[in-house]
Amino acid sequence: MIASVYIKDGNIHFYNEPGSFSNIGGIAYELGKPLLYFLWYDPEQFLDSFSITVEAYDNDFAHIGAKEPDYIAGLKELLTDMQSREVYLYFYAQMLTEFIYDFIESPRKAVTKLDKHISGAADKLAWTVGFEWPASKSEFVQVALYADRERRLFRAAKDVVSLMYDHLRGFQAFIRHEIEVLIHYREKIEVPAGRAIDYIEIMDEYHDIKGFESVYLEKPFLTFFGRTATKEVEQLYAIEGIRDLFRFEFIKMCEHDIFIKKCKNCDRFFIPRRRADTEYCDRLFGETGRKCSEVGATLRYEKKVAENPILEAHKKAYRRFNSRTRVKKMTQSEFMAWADEAAKKRDECLAGNLPFDEFVAWLEQGRLRKSRSEMLAAKGEKAETLENG
Repeated sequence: MIASVYIKDGNIHFYNEPGSFSNIGGIAYELGKPLLYFLWYDPEQFLDSFSITVEAYDNDFAHIGAKEPDYIAGLKELLTDMQSREVYLYFYAQMLTEFIYDFIESPRKAVTKLDKHISGAADKLAWTVGFEWPASKSEFVQVALYADRERRLFRAAKDVVSLMYDHLRGFQAFIRHEIEVLIHYREKIEVPAGRAIDYIEIMDEYHDIKGFESVYLEKPFLTFFGRTATKEVEQLYAIEGIRDLFRFEFIKMCEHDIFIKKCKNCDRFFIPRRRADTEYCDRLFGETGRKCSEVGATLRYEKKVAENPILEAHKKAYRRFNSRTRVKKMTQSEFMAWADEAAKKRDECLAGNLPFDEFVAWLEQGRLRKSRSEMLAAKGEKAETLENG
């Protein structure tokens, strides 16, 4: 068991077990927040940062240096910082660190243990199975004199990072799929007044129909009662790995009616903070310096217009006529009358009752053109002005 967790005041309270490499005794996360952060974490950034981490083992005596107290203290500080910011990524760091220290004791043991968390680990690291560190009755002789000339620890750590990278990408895709399915059912199922829907049961029924492995109800958590840092007795749930943390958080989000939605502007998942029918998140959108909630509706409409020639033609004509009111070539009442008629014809065209060519022709006929006599008079005034100039 890596940790134990419980829910209180809308937060996940997370307690590390003695085997953890983090110095944090207990920490609270807002329910749903770490999960959504993990979903959009860049796997390439993960690969880069973890690859740099294992470079520390690229020497002949890495298996000795890893046991130095100062190194272990620095490692724990690094993992503590990661856990305080990115709890899901911390599980990968914990997994890698456990593997390294298990590998130093017994490569076979390390690979067997890792394979329980990451399928395919035994095949990827099969080259290590026949290797064992030289045995010696004297710990001093074994540690002080043996050099890992082939740098097996470094090579194995690199392979583990590669495995974790693939696992992270697959796990992110799996979670996104689960959330998409949940959103689908929440939108399609009409909930009778005064009745609650067990969406977790529905999710497992969906897995059964699709022939997938059951994820939630058929794999209950080990629970026990324990005292928290505040000396209160709580029912704690045992967390064995990153998949358990997801299952726990996802189940509790459903139980506490925490809705996950997909932003209609940036397509990222978010949790509405004020209204359940909110369509846009509060993240900054691109380089606009503004939030999706501030620009989403406008950008969505503009995209819709750009993709529909009927709306595009109507939009251009609307702007053209509206500009005439500002230069006093058309009264506001005349413009409003035209706009009402244009909207009706637009809707007729969208419904297929008015051919597009006829709609465009009507918009063009509506242009305000100067008469021939007005144009000649204007030319005469210009010529007289130049002559008197």
